[in-house]
Amino acid sequence: MAKIQFITTMAGHPWGGSEELWVKMAHDDLKKGNKVHCSIFNWRGVIPQKIEQLGHAGAKIHKRNRFQYPELLKKPWGKFVEKTIAFRQLKKHTKQAQPDKIIISMGGFCDLEVNPYRQYLLQLDKPFELIIHANPENYYLQYSNIEEIIKVCNKARKVWFVSNRLMEISIRQTGYSFPNGDITRNPVNMTETGILPWPEHQTMQMACVGRLQSSVKGHPLLFQVLSQLQWKDRAWHLNIYGSGPDESFYKHLVKSFHIEDKVTFQGFTNDVRKDIWAKNHILVMPSYYEGMPIALVEAMLCGRTSVVTNVGGNAEVLKDNDTGFIAEGVHLSSFSNAMERAWERKEEWKEMGEKCFTEASKYISKEV
Repeated sequence: MAKIQFITTMAGHPWGGSEELWVKMAHDDLKKGNKVHCSIFNWRGVIPQKIEQLGHAGAKIHKRNRFQYPELLKKPWGKFVEKTIAFRQLKKHTKQAQPDKIIISMGGFCDLEVNPYRQYLLQLDKPFELIIHANPENYYLQYSNIEEIIKVCNKARKVWFVSNRLMEISIRQTGYSFPNGDITRNPVNMTETGILPWPEHQTMQMACVGRLQSSVKGHPLLFQVLSQLQWKDRAWHLNIYGSGPDESFYKHLVKSFHIEDKVTFQGFTNDVRKDIWAKNHILVMPSYYEGMPIALVEAMLCGRTSVVTNVGGNAEVLKDNDTGFIAEGVHLSSFSNAMERAWERKEEWKEMGEKCFTEASKYISKEV
């Protein structure tokens, strides 16, 4: 029986797509009879359902306190206190768990710029692996941090990336070749896969699935495209699935762009086959950055094509003008062009979706 500790650096929100993989790994370890300890941030009594289920399955959940006084963080001593608390709590959780191996799930590669994580990992005397879920193309590390970041990555037994694109970006950011780097696959949130019947709506139903956070998912770009004159008399409806901090802002934008009668905010759902892909014809995803979006793979596994931006692993599973439509740039003219190409071929969406299912099935069969 092994002892495994999982640490998540997810600090912006209680739950996100990056959490799916390590939670699944933790469940798998429990099924093998291993002891599992998990270190997460304390969200003032809010525990994501899947982490709560992990606790019920037998995992020990440790909570790290977040610094609750942001105005004090502007002061040098406030930042010092925050870093000290974070470092001490990570060490405390590891001492309590006494793990044989540690898995650190990092929302982004840039989390290695956070000094407490670097110092914790550099001083760690246990074998550990890193999982990298995101890395923006235009982000560059502070040069003063790169030497230590390389030391951390070199010390890791394995550095997992959820797409080849993320490793490519990380090499460019550090100059490190990641000889211990490899690709892993995000799990999908479906108990079954298969091409769903084509929705009978005469109005083309478009689904945008993801956290309502404009700095990452790019919904405002989609709203602006759909407000253009050529879309005014077309038969389409946009369904927004998900929750997040920018929902009120999104509703304001939808009204400002005068498309409120063609946009519906559907909220969050766990049943993507029944609630999303049984009702929609196509996925539209104008993300600024991604790792390997679960929403895209799930849409493909339901037999639906997509319009996406060329970020993260999107182009690793979707083929432009074959199984979907890829905007090369994350800006108005590029995404507008991809949407136009998609609309011109809307009669082919069903056939393209069938190809998507085949390609996505091959992709998940390589899951490690």
